Amino acid sequence: MEEKELSNLYIDLSQEILNKISFDSSLDDQHNQLLFLICVENSLLHLADSVYKIFNKDIEPIDSFGFKFKWIKLQEVNAIKNIIGKELDPDGLIYLVEDSKKKIIKVDENLITTNQPNNLKKFSLILNKYKSFNELLRKILDEC
Repeated sequence: MEEKELSNLYIDLSQEILNKISFDSSLDDQHNQLLFLICVENSLLHLADSVYKIFNKDIEPIDSFGFKFKWIKLQEVNAIKNIIGKELDPDGLIYLVEDSKKKIIKVDENLITTNQPNNLKKFSLILNKYKSFNELLRKILDEC
């Protein structure tokens, strides 16, 4: 299976999992939230590998990196630098995925929290940002 197909498969799986999440703080629900985020991460990882195949002469190999560091490395490519940079910012897709994952793994005992809790709105935003990012990347790559 090609990287692009794997990326699409994982994002489709994340959509199916999102439909099963009730955000009721049960153990099953937390597992589904984590599974959703892992599917988004895997989709981003395979999308990065797909993009790397196009620009492999411009940057060092990224095979051994995790999904976030693959995108940081791909940011060295001038043609896609700005697109990737936005997703690494605190309101970007990659930050949202990591922040959501931390909230599941480590329960914050602080009574005053400023971060958005994991909820349907946030997870839908993650999917929407992913789809926008993917579409923008594809348009740019078609022009290259």
